[in-house]
Amino acid sequence: MSDDDKDFDELQSDIEEEVDPATFHVGSRLDPPQARLYTTQDLHTLIHEGVIDLCPPYQRDVVWTEPKQMKLLDSIYRNFYVPPVVFAVYEEDGEEKFFDGQKSTRLEVPLHMKVDFQGKHITCVEYRNLPKGFERDIFQRVQLGMPLTAAEKLQAISSPWAEWITMLDTRYVGSDGGITSCIDVDMKRGRDFQTLAQLVYCCYNFPDQTVPTPQKMEGWLTSMDPPSATFKQEINDVLTEFCHLANTRHLNTAFSKIPKRVAPVEFVFCGVVLYAMNGCSHEDRAEELYNMRIHVRKRFPDIRSRGDIIKCLWEFVYDVIERQETGRYDADKKDGKKRKKVQSGEDDYDYDPVLVPAPATKRSKGKAR
Repeated sequence: MSDDDKDFDELQSDIEEEVDPATFHVGSRLDPPQARLYTTQDLHTLIHEGVIDLCPPYQRDVVWTEPKQMKLLDSIYRNFYVPPVVFAVYEEDGEEKFFDGQKSTRLEVPLHMKVDFQGKHITCVEYRNLPKGFERDIFQRVQLGMPLTAAEKLQAISSPWAEWITMLDTRYVGSDGGITSCIDVDMKRGRDFQTLAQLVYCCYNFPDQTVPTPQKMEGWLTSMDPPSATFKQEINDVLTEFCHLANTRHLNTAFSKIPKRVAPVEFVFCGVVLYAMNGCSHEDRAEELYNMRIHVRKRFPDIRSRGDIIKCLWEFVYDVIERQETGRYDADKKDGKKRKKVQSGEDDYDYDPVLVPAPATKRSKGKAR
């Protein structure tokens, strides 16, 4: 995918069918949409009554700047054309539910202008009986005026993997007391979903040195084969441990003693290290997370998701596996030895990587579970 392609949506359905190439075929058809007029007062009431859901799981962060929002209000007031609002309509217990995404704001305007605004009509297009996956497909297609980022494109995918990762994000990353409430990491405009998906992808293919490129991630994430129960439990354990280390003062030195913001690729490999160190103590895993961040930041001043940086991080993971296989952690426990205590300054730790090939004894791949 070229850089230019990233600025536009791919207008293709998540659902594919085998078709005769010699026959004209347009693919699965939706029920025809219905156009209805709602006053702004109607929409306001439906929102506050919970009939319109503004926060479906694939919804993006707010991307309209304040000036753009003001322009929209100005267009409504002055009767300029406003594109239709698109709803996916579902019925729950006989009650209609509307799914859409927007940000509501409150501005102080004179009463007579409020009354005037409440009477303005907005054209709304309603889709009913949408097959699974098409709601996200329509969402992608209407974003041409504000292109989706690569992260948002992943978040708009509908699949068992995407739904599971969304649940993990809600439970472990974005919740109160979650990982991002304890460490400084950029998780805007779908970045939380993308970063967590990359973490899961690398663990799924472990111990292969996979590079989570957008093309690979999209192909993997659209798979209709759900993750196994064993792998799901392993990832739950990884994220539970991640939360514990981030929330525990004497174990979060990887984040509290290194002042630099955690780069998304560091976040990913924190998860990979924890996955590789399954069964090790909290202290051992906390120390290796600290060592990993020191190691990569001594070699690269600017941490980004580049091939050379990802290779460096995979080398560190293999060194961790090598130390496990040589019994370092078990020996430390048995002899009662204390390893070098983590210091507050980065220069106090000198990590000399031992580059080794993929270890002979490996944990089986996630996809084989």
